[in-house]
This record gives sequence, structure tokens and C-alpha cells, in this order.
Amino acid sequence: MRTLLVCSLLPLLGACSSEEERFLQGTATLPSCGDAPVTDLDGSHWYDNGTITILDAGCPGTAVGDALTVCGLDWIFSQAGNDVQITVDGEYRIEGRLCAEKLHLRGGWWLPVVDSDTGGCTYEEDSAEEVAIQAGGNVLTVTAQEMSGTLSVAGSCNASYAVTLRRK
Repeated sequence: MRTLLVCSLLPLLGACSSEEERFLQGTATLPSCGDAPVTDLDGSHWYDNGTITILDAGCPGTAVGDALTVCGLDWIFSQAGNDVQITVDGEYRIEGRLCAEKLHLRGGWWLPVVDSDTGGCTYEEDSAEEVAIQAGGNVLTVTAQEMSGTLSVAGSCNASYAVTLRRK
């Protein structure tokens, strides 16, 4: 069974579970922003999907260039001005700043992929890994019903996540 183990992507982070929201520090930062947000995300609920592509060695059961289908999770937004907080899967906190239509992100989350044995999303611990958002790939373009972009993420290997979030 090919798996992408979330906890092994970011060995510096430690354990994978917690009772409170976890903040996984990557290298991404949030810019200063004077542009008014294109929309108000406060209280909105989104669902992600996309493909993660492995960029280097280190992720168990994968090879460089492997493209894996990501299993979607709930993303709940709160917003005050340009600043955004996102709770992913009820467990992880991502921070953001919405400058016009560009949502800059920092933080990380548990990223599950389709289980190659079952062909579906089992949401088992061994089908996922904690990843952190990296600089140079931390911006999504926002419209009223969709957010999309390619995030640079890292754990035990580096990967790119071509993601689309859709409003629930």
C-alpha cells in the first residue's frame, strides 16, 4: 500500500494529535496589506480538493514525480479586516491575509490522500501526513465561490499541492 504519512513529512513537528488547534510553522510569511479584501470570508465553510505532486525523496511509499489525489477536508474561516484564521479538519490553524483577491497563507494541516489499495478516502492515519506551507507557494486566488492555486508544502519531503477550495 502506497501511503503518504503526514507525521513523517515534518519530523520537526512532533506528534500528530492534540485536543486544541495546532499551528504548524512553515517558511511562508504574511505580507503587509493595504488593499481591501475582495470578499468577506467570516463564518464561511469551504472544502478542498486537488493533487499533491512529490518533488523530492523522503516521503515513505512515494517517488519523485508521483501525483496523489488529496482527500478533502473542511476549512472554516473567520476574518477581521484583512486577517483570516482558518480551522482545518477541526484540528489545525492556518493564518492568512486577504489582500484584494490574493489570500496569503501560513501554517499547516493534516493532508490525507486517496488510499491506493481501496481507491478511496479512508482517512486513516497512514493515508495522511502533516504538512506546512512554504514560502514561494502560499497564495490562493479568491472568488466568491472558489479559491485556487498551487501551495508549496513540506514534511518529510517537499511537494506542491494544486488545490481548489469550494464554498459549501
